[in-house]
Amino acid sequence: MGAGAAWASTLALFALWALCTRSPAGTRALPSPGEVAAAFVAMCDEGVLWPSVRVSVLRVLAGLAVGVALAVPAGVVSGASRIGGAIVDRPVHMLRAIPFPALAPLLIVMLGIGEAMKVALIAIGAFALVYVNVRDGVRAIDPRLLELARAYRMPRHVVFTKILLRGVLPQFMTGLRFAITVSWIALVTCETVNSSAGIGYLLARAQQFFRTDQMVLCIVLYAALGLLSEWVVGALERLAHVRG
Repeated sequence: MGAGAAWASTLALFALWALCTRSPAGTRALPSPGEVAAAFVAMCDEGVLWPSVRVSVLRVLAGLAVGVALAVPAGVVSGASRIGGAIVDRPVHMLRAIPFPALAPLLIVMLGIGEAMKVALIAIGAFALVYVNVRDGVRAIDPRLLELARAYRMPRHVVFTKILLRGVLPQFMTGLRFAITVSWIALVTCETVNSSAGIGYLLARAQQFFRTDQMVLCIVLYAALGLLSEWVVGALERLAHVRG
């Protein structure tokens, strides 16, 4: 019932969009769904759409992987140790407060204008959100469980996998959901810098030539990829619960 209602509301929005764009094209600023569909076909025929989608997806996956790989150990250290928290916590919170457009010039100076800068910007956005959730997940673990593990002299790898990882998993998945969303937002910023492919590049090109049909198509692609990302994370979360 919930899923049906969600799709019903989405279809209602598309119906409202179609209804509001029934007037002639010259009398409105927003393109109709039919015009956006025509732009989709034209860009597919041009051969730029799917290669750009593939490049954007790979950039997000690379940045997300780097961000998660750095955030998990940092969150564990910060959550499990006061000294670790004092060292790591404040710099991460300062990093979270810096907007992506402000970070981009600094990363260009440090890493150039190639793929490394784009992946790094996405990784920074993903890192902060996963870090905060992992840190809070570690702090929320019942200390009596750890004391019991010490009393029974359980091996460290068992404590890590059976207590720490299982206790942190729900918060980690929450952080991953937010991190994926922020990764797509960061992608828009980084793909406006010296990009010849990617959805952000197509969006910038459409703005340059005032192709509102292509602009809306790029926005729809971002929404669809965000929805797909949410479904993938949900599937991973269900799989983790089944195996746990």
